[in-house]
Amino acid sequence: MIDRVRSRHTLEGLLVDPVEGAFAGEVVVADGRIASVERREGGPTTPLVFPGFVDLHVYDPRDVSASGVTGYLLATRALREVADPLCLGLHLEGPFLNPQAAGAIPVEELTPVDLGAVDEWAAAGGLVRLVTLAPELPLALVAVERLAGAGIVPALGHTHANGLTTRAAVDAGARFATHLWNATRPVRARSTGPVPRLLLDGRVTIGLLADGRHLHPDTEELTVRVAGSRRIALTSDLVPPPAQRADGSLLGGDRCGAALVARMARFGLVEAASMASLVPARLLGLSDRGRIAPGYRADLAVLGSDFSPLRTLVAGETV
Repeated sequence: MIDRVRSRHTLEGLLVDPVEGAFAGEVVVADGRIASVERREGGPTTPLVFPGFVDLHVYDPRDVSASGVTGYLLATRALREVADPLCLGLHLEGPFLNPQAAGAIPVEELTPVDLGAVDEWAAAGGLVRLVTLAPELPLALVAVERLAGAGIVPALGHTHANGLTTRAAVDAGARFATHLWNATRPVRARSTGPVPRLLLDGRVTIGLLADGRHLHPDTEELTVRVAGSRRIALTSDLVPPPAQRADGSLLGGDRCGAALVARMARFGLVEAASMASLVPARLLGLSDRGRIAPGYRADLAVLGSDFSPLRTLVAGETV
């Protein structure tokens, strides 16, 4: 529930903006927007105030706002209604995925590419925002073109595509890599698969499942060094527990928002803010989110010095 007691108020602390940097200051919130931002030399450096986190990959959204998430895509494999005001739309993770790279997704839920379904998603009035597919499937490149033409972000994932097919998909309009490295053809010396192509292509935003379980810290660092924080979107793949099979394979993530920022802050507070807020917001075309700047929506995540979530504001109101 949203607390609407105050329509105008001020927050002080260390403001972490992906563009202007981190600085002590205060942000004035009025009527759901950021009215002004003032630097305060010698001002308080706690709490940490970030732009609200945007998560592009959430199956279980029940607790996301408690972690500073102010907007998310609901992950599913079929059209469904959404009622949560924090939900920005659907991320269809499939069903057009490679069964050999299904990962945690049940193989029986996967289907060949159906262009009729693509047209149905395009006609759903903006409900579908992002679609993950495997570009090596028959008709997949046509689907990518149709999705991009309809304003839906085509994403590549759960794939064994080679580098040439990956490049063709990006040329066709694919702009996101779903949880890069995971459920993807491994990199080999002379048969690289999709990962290097996606890392090197500046047109592609990299989805990084940086929960400390899905990727080795060195893999995270390699990704940040190659792609840079301006091309990475932290995603959670958040599912209800249990999140692990008996054989140790993972069935999605169990951390989101502040927990991911806490891990990636080793690359810098500003870099973490960019990856958690600005980059995913821009991928979805949300030009008024992802920054602490006048005129932007007052979606804010207030964290303690240890990155523990203290308060989440959506359009200026505490949730």
